[in-house]
Amino acid sequence: MELTEQPSEAPAAESPGALAPPPGEAVVIRDLWFAYRGAAPVLHGVDFVARRGQITMILGASGSGKTTLLKLIKGFLRPSRGSLTVLGRTWSAGGPDPQITAATSYIPQNLGLLRNMTVLENVLIGALGRMDTIPSLLRSFPRDMVVEASGVLERLGLGGKDHLKVHTLSGGERQRVAIARARLQRATLLLADEFVSQLDPITKTEVMNILRTRSKEAGTTYVQTTHQLDVVEQFADHVVVLREGKQVLDSPAAGLDVMEIARIIKQ
Repeated sequence: MELTEQPSEAPAAESPGALAPPPGEAVVIRDLWFAYRGAAPVLHGVDFVARRGQITMILGASGSGKTTLLKLIKGFLRPSRGSLTVLGRTWSAGGPDPQITAATSYIPQNLGLLRNMTVLENVLIGALGRMDTIPSLLRSFPRDMVVEASGVLERLGLGGKDHLKVHTLSGGERQRVAIARARLQRATLLLADEFVSQLDPITKTEVMNILRTRSKEAGTTYVQTTHQLDVVEQFADHVVVLREGKQVLDSPAAGLDVMEIARIIKQ
């Protein structure tokens, strides 16, 4: 991708589609069911709330429905039954809701970065939803967006690496690029699938500390799938456990014993 800059005409504004979550609640899920066409239900009556400015962690064995649940919250899939309210708006059976989509960032397990693009180019992709159609198609970014992206990278410890190809970075650095891209989107809700599962313990802690700081300072809400109980013990505000598509635990993290969580998962 050839990166071009346009003159900055005005300070960057919040995305017109961005939503502020209602006080206390960012995601409200009630009796949520989902089945792929012609298949048995993947989720059975899931029911929980992810609160604003908190880190909600979803646990469960492989095949328990964790990734499907994130995709439903993002709007990639539609519920078969039940209700799903995200940032004060309820997903309908129709097409994507641009306001929910603009305010919600989804980081898949593989991060979704474009390996042969630079760090800066990957981060600026997060700003495309704030641009007019023609400049966004041409990847012609206003100068203020480029400055914003560089500033976010600097704060995340990636200053001076703007023009490196993503495939040359370490695992922890790539995680930070994904966070920076979500910051450029100005998302108020971040959904992350097994986000730190492949990182060493030190880097994992560094990345999770970045997310926790962001949640406390900016009120960003994180809903994250994981199988790592040490991450839950250190960073979760709320814990949901799925087993074969059914919710078997929905609890504040404070006071939970990780060995009890492990027992519930394996039952």
